[in-house]
Amino acid sequence: MIGLFTDYDGTLAPPERAREEGAIPPELEEVLRELSTLIPVAVVTTKDCYFVRRRVPYAAAYACINGLEVHAGGYMAVAEGLRSAELEQLLPLAQRLDALVEAKRTADGRLAGITIDWRGRGGPPEGLEAVIAEAQRLGLKVLWYSRHPFVDIYGANRDKGDAVKILKALLGVRHVAYMGDSENDIPAWREADVRIFVVNSLNRGLAVEGAIYIEYADLPAYLGEVLKNIKGLE
Repeated sequence: MIGLFTDYDGTLAPPERAREEGAIPPELEEVLRELSTLIPVAVVTTKDCYFVRRRVPYAAAYACINGLEVHAGGYMAVAEGLRSAELEQLLPLAQRLDALVEAKRTADGRLAGITIDWRGRGGPPEGLEAVIAEAQRLGLKVLWYSRHPFVDIYGANRDKGDAVKILKALLGVRHVAYMGDSENDIPAWREADVRIFVVNSLNRGLAVEGAIYIEYADLPAYLGEVLKNIKGLE
């Protein structure tokens, strides 16, 4: 069985929109819903599960907060060694910055990640380097991006590649097509049989070996063709 695993921000939701406002365009959502009736569709995201389950309720499984929390096959798991206390200590410092600060919590309320997002603000906020230095002092995982105007901070050293491996086992999927748009998707692409790179305004120039490149605006049509091919096999 093949499964379609997909990132959320910049892949399903428009990359230019603020994270808290992002929604899947109707045309794309329609084809995803239909695909989910034929094959397992899973979301592998840096968002928290509370956010993404409301926006993609038809998914078979979710790996959230960069693989720190997984919901699949009737199970819910959170990574061991989560440094929630350290993240709680860092959060007030991050919230003083001139940026959108997104606190990501597990289903049981533990703080597992923080995103500092300066889209639309012209550049990284003053004081960001001090916050990052404190995060590193606290032993937290920091992800910078060469082309994206935000930084992610996590409470454990997991990634989307770990999430893909767990989801494959829990869903009983042998082969995976993975859609993503960012450097944090590279570990997931490494675990995928088919690599789909969704090109958007924030990632032009990023190269992924062996990937199929699809413009964000063309994604509904591309998945529509995938849907036709799957139906043709029935």
